[in-house]
Order: sequence, then structure tokens, then C-alpha cells
Amino acid sequence: MSSDAVTGAATAQMPEAAADDFIYSLFKPSHILVAISGGSDSTGLLVALAEHVKSLPNSNVTLSAATIDHGLRTEAADEARHVAVLCASLGIAHVMRRWEGEKPKNGIMAAAREARYGLLADIAAEISANVIVTAHTIDDQRETLAMRTARLNEGEAGAGTGIADAVLFDRRVWIARPFLGCRRADIRSYLTERGTSWLDDPSNEDVRYERVRTRQRLLQDPLPASLPDGGATRAALSAEAATWLDEHVTIHAGVLCAISRAGLSADEAVIVYALSYLAASLGGEPYGPGRARMRRILDFIGEGRPGRRTAGGVVFDLRRDELYLMRESRDIRPLVLAAGAVGIWDGRFRIVNHGPSVIRVEAAGAMGAAEFPERLPKGAVQRARAVLPRVIASDEDTAASVTIAPYLAPFDRFLTRFNRTFANRLAACLGREPYMPPPL
Repeated sequence: MSSDAVTGAATAQMPEAAADDFIYSLFKPSHILVAISGGSDSTGLLVALAEHVKSLPNSNVTLSAATIDHGLRTEAADEARHVAVLCASLGIAHVMRRWEGEKPKNGIMAAAREARYGLLADIAAEISANVIVTAHTIDDQRETLAMRTARLNEGEAGAGTGIADAVLFDRRVWIARPFLGCRRADIRSYLTERGTSWLDDPSNEDVRYERVRTRQRLLQDPLPASLPDGGATRAALSAEAATWLDEHVTIHAGVLCAISRAGLSADEAVIVYALSYLAASLGGEPYGPGRARMRRILDFIGEGRPGRRTAGGVVFDLRRDELYLMRESRDIRPLVLAAGAVGIWDGRFRIVNHGPSVIRVEAAGAMGAAEFPERLPKGAVQRARAVLPRVIASDEDTAASVTIAPYLAPFDRFLTRFNRTFANRLAACLGREPYMPPPL
């Protein structure tokens, strides 16, 4: 059988070839945790990886599997037991975890995704797995790109890079997608040839979900959409923006970003990329300002006249020599942490309470006392000091004992491989350690 299948304008990789390429690409020794629901895609991924590892007994690769029961369907427990039987037949250790606790009424799919990755990361740590793999496919990629395109306003170009082939989760473990170049139909044919069955999740037919509606619409168009380049263009942009950051940006006390006027004359794509992530980090948001807001900021900068604009909870303060970015001093909610607890305050700082008492973290306001260079504009410094964290111990007789470190909201939870160069440079600007390299 050919390792590739050509469909319209895209070349899809066959499951066996994708599994082989992934195993060969890994640094060894390696312990892979396969996320498997029992559906065709994840079952095919587990079987293909198991076949390859079995064919090379000295490959120095270990396979384990995990199933997450989201507690949303009564059938999920039986499905997990079905997966456990399959894993046992393949000689692969299997773990099942359940997402406990109250479920949100809105955004359930996003919440389930967060919970799933968190549980998988916990399992990986427990069994010393150094990479998690999920079975996203070309079909998933097409759906994602179609959904993102549908959300664009008329006249806006590009739906982004789609699903990344590798993502660092929570600074803890890399999640790779070996089947991102495979078609679901080929995976099912692969399993059928081996007499291996799979489970069909009824939620995949529930038209209340946007992805299901998109999937059904795409079935009417068998020709694949133009697929991304694996993130190569994005990675190149990340590298250019990292160089721009080195040459033109200084971040003071983790809250005040100064950008030279010369840097504002760089290529627009680089400026948009860098400013978006700088704004997200300083504003404590996982995403930067939307396209329309960024366009207004670029137009404001292009006019060249000193002034201030806000976008994404961030003040853009243009002065004669530099552009300053800082968090707006509004909508900053306090954080209460029990003794020994860890929390993220305002999406910008990771706080660890080492003391025996409850603490409260709030915006410093007029009490902000960080040191800034005297040459900086007093107004910008005053606004930056106001959004620093202030820690108050509940026990007035005990001083608070805390560790405070900058938190990069757009990268510390989910970092795509192709953004890593810029993320590392930004982390260095904030005094944070670099992100771990992918195991590939």
C-alpha cells in the first residue's frame, strides 16, 4: 500500500507512515501517552503506534494509554472499559480518569478540553511519560479552518495556522498530533483491514455543536480546503518578531513595556504579531486584541501623534521617542489564596502562598512601589505601578510569604511549537525560564 493518498489538492499521509515518521522523529528513550477515546481516530493512532513499536523491539519507546471520562454521558464508563480491553490485548498499560465536579452550563466543549488536557498531563507526570499524543486529523484541521474563516469579518484575510502539530501544555508536557496529515477515511480503512472495531460518539452527530454543523457542511464538498504549511510561515514570523523584540523592546517590572519609535517602522506583519502577544501578556489574556482593534491601534501609531488608545485591556501610550504598553487599571479582581495554594492573579502573575495564613492579592494602586528608570514618563510609570500586585495577609501579625512570577497568558497554558521562539524571548524579557523544547 502506498504511504500517501492524493485527494484533490492535498496529499494525505497513510496511518502506518504517519506512525513510523513520528516514532523515528522522537528523541529516545521516550514514553508516549496515547489519549484514546475509543473512536476510530484515536484507536487507529494507538494501533499504528503499537504495531511500529512491536516491529522494533529495541526502539527504546514505551507506550501507555489513557481515557478521560468527561462525566457528560452515561455510556462513557462502558466505552472506557472497551478501550481497556483493547489496550490489554495489545499489551499496553491503560489508565482511566473521570472529570469530576460541577460542569459549566456554557462553553462546555472548551471546559471539557481544558479538563481533559489537565488530567492527561497529570497522568503523564505519574507514569513519567514525556509526550502525549492525540489523534487530530486532516478532517479536524479542515473543520477548524472552516470555523475560523466563518468567524472572520467580510474583507478580512486568513484563518490562521489551524491546529498545531505540537503544543506545550501548562509548561509541563508536549502534546503531539502524529495523524494531523491523515484522513479519517484512511484510518478507518486501516482498522477495518486489521479487524479492529471502534466506537462512535453520538455527540459527533449533535448539531448543537458548531464543529458538527461544520463537519456536515464539509461533507458536501469532498475536495480538501487549502491546508496550512505545518506552521512554517508562523515559525518564521515568530523568529522575526523575536529579533524585533531584542532590538526594540524593554519591559520594566513585568508591567511596563517600552518600544522604540524605530521599531514601529518594521514590517507590519511583524509588528502585528509582536504587539498582539505583548498586549495579551500585559493584559493577562490568552489572545491579543481582535483584528479590528489591532487595525485601529496600527492606524493610531501610523499617524505618529502622541496620544493614548486602549485595546484588550491595555493602554497604548505613544510618546515622542517610544510607545508604552501597560495594563488598564480597571476590572482587576482580587485573588484570595489559602495557605500553600497557587493561583493566577489577573492573568498576569503566578502567586504561590508559602505562609500559614490566607492572603489577598489586589492591584497596588497608589501603593505600587516598584523601581523604574527616571527617564520614563511619570504618567506611564504611575499607571504601571498601579497595576502591580499587592499582597495582604489575613493575619495582621504574620507577614505574607509569597513567590510572585510573571505569567504569560498567551503561552503558559498552551504554547504552539511554531510560536516558541518568540515566547522564549518574551519570557526572558520578563525574567522567566525558557519553555521546554519539544521531544521531537
